[in-house]
Amino acid sequence: MRRLGLAVLLCLLLAVSATAAPFVEGEDLTPATKPVRGGTLYLALTASPQSFLFYGSLDNNAYTVIGQTMTGLVELHPVTNAIRPGLAESWETSPDGKEVTFHLRDVKWSDGVPFTADDVIFTFESFIMNKVAKGNSVDRFTILDTRDGQKKEVRWVKVNDKTVKAVLPSPFGPFYMNLSHAYIYPAHKLESKIDKNRPDSVNELWLTNVSPKDIVANGPYRIASYVMDQKVVLERNPNYWRVDRFGNQLPYFDKLEYLIVKDAEVRLAKFIAGEIDYMAVSAADFPTLKQKELAGGPFTIFKAQPTQPTPSPVHIAFNYDVTNEQLKELFRNTEFRRAMEFLLDRERIIDEIHNGLAIPGAGLVLPANKAFYNPKIEKIMRPYDPAKAKAMLDKLGLKDKNGDGIREFASGKDVEFTLTVQSTPQDYQDVALVFKEDLEKAGIRVNLQILDSTLVGQMFGAGNFEAGIRAFGNQPDLELRKAIWQPGTQLYYWHYSALDRDKLAAISANMLDWEKRVYELFDLGSITTDPAKRKAIYDEVQEIYHDVVPVIFVCKGMNLSGANKSLGNVTQDKEGIVYFATYTAFRK
Repeated sequence: MRRLGLAVLLCLLLAVSATAAPFVEGEDLTPATKPVRGGTLYLALTASPQSFLFYGSLDNNAYTVIGQTMTGLVELHPVTNAIRPGLAESWETSPDGKEVTFHLRDVKWSDGVPFTADDVIFTFESFIMNKVAKGNSVDRFTILDTRDGQKKEVRWVKVNDKTVKAVLPSPFGPFYMNLSHAYIYPAHKLESKIDKNRPDSVNELWLTNVSPKDIVANGPYRIASYVMDQKVVLERNPNYWRVDRFGNQLPYFDKLEYLIVKDAEVRLAKFIAGEIDYMAVSAADFPTLKQKELAGGPFTIFKAQPTQPTPSPVHIAFNYDVTNEQLKELFRNTEFRRAMEFLLDRERIIDEIHNGLAIPGAGLVLPANKAFYNPKIEKIMRPYDPAKAKAMLDKLGLKDKNGDGIREFASGKDVEFTLTVQSTPQDYQDVALVFKEDLEKAGIRVNLQILDSTLVGQMFGAGNFEAGIRAFGNQPDLELRKAIWQPGTQLYYWHYSALDRDKLAAISANMLDWEKRVYELFDLGSITTDPAKRKAIYDEVQEIYHDVVPVIFVCKGMNLSGANKSLGNVTQDKEGIVYFATYTAFRK
């Protein structure tokens, strides 16, 4: 299968019609001519999932499991990120780009109940556009109406049992990309369980204490069993609609078993022992594992240019709403943040923490994303230059007046702040230690706070921190990360006062001037359908982020992974892209 660039794909998908796609998986994921059916695929989670409902959770481990059981009207190719048909086998777009009619596959849920338009309407009304659902996607389906300048929601209309229509306020460039992240859920199982007087009751559905028999699937697998802190077992969905190029129903494996292994060293030991079939590999472990492979080890270790959202690139953020007024003023000062970037030794971090297996910066868009990456940011990023940083801090009036090695504010108080970081993965801590060391050499005291990842997430979610280290995955289209990078959105955690949390509406008056521009650009990018014009818009967003550094992007690790040699349909192409999907892998 030839890979198409995202820009080309957007042009194709916004055409008047889309050709119906077969149910057949392509050769890129099924190169083996004699696949074997049966057996169990063993993978790992870093913690127990908190829910089996995508929209009722903010939990990456839950998302990993749910991604095997649910799909949407359209899908992303699991490797190339190309848009392709999912539960909708075809669609056509009106000439004005404001109506898209989807023709649904004649398929069944895992319990045998037919999939219909009612499931689509139910999912959007109850979950996706439900503002109190934890994992809602309201922002992704709220579009600027160019006629009156108001933001309006996409409307969904049932045409018949096998046809639904999306009515858009304006033509919407990233519509299909957003739709690929909208899993469809069963009305016949969940509608009666929602308390109509309490919309947030959706967050209580399909928690991990529910019987697997009550959970149905439309993806390749369904939930079979769950033992907290031990494992999640999935089994083949008997009604999954995709087949391989030979006509064999997918997936090949009878079962997919996620072992819950919190300790990274234990996960590694299990992989080496053959108890885990496929997993991401850390840069620290890569050299040793590669040596073991070359010495005849039972696994293959892959190194690839970073192309996927995970592992997420690390960034450093300063809280614009911190309660300490002196720090608040300092953190909102662009020159201070620029000085902080001059104190970030990316080369040392890449060499010492990532064993050289990372690329610097890696901001909003990865360099491998040719459709949207702006190479100008490479000239904007500030290299490690302590002397320049110190001069800038001097100019800001932050000087060591008493000779104790720590700079003071004009008030005489030491310039110091707490840097909060989660305990895992280890590289988060390592980056924090390097940054702390260089800041203290420049006269800024850093109090390092290392906490459990769940607690850190809660603190950042509440805006209860001074400075912190986080990581968010890149996506093939910036629209998919609008909730993070657009001011006045739910995850714009370093400046929550730009958002009215009750109304989930942006507060323009609380935004800085450059934030107002970024806000406008994201809205403009949404309603622009021409790929070249969309790229120009997101080019400017990238330039602003790297110029005023609301967050400091550190680096992005290479895509490092390992696969048991007993697995079939795991390949790497000439460009270094690793092709692996759970539903096309098999045991040789």
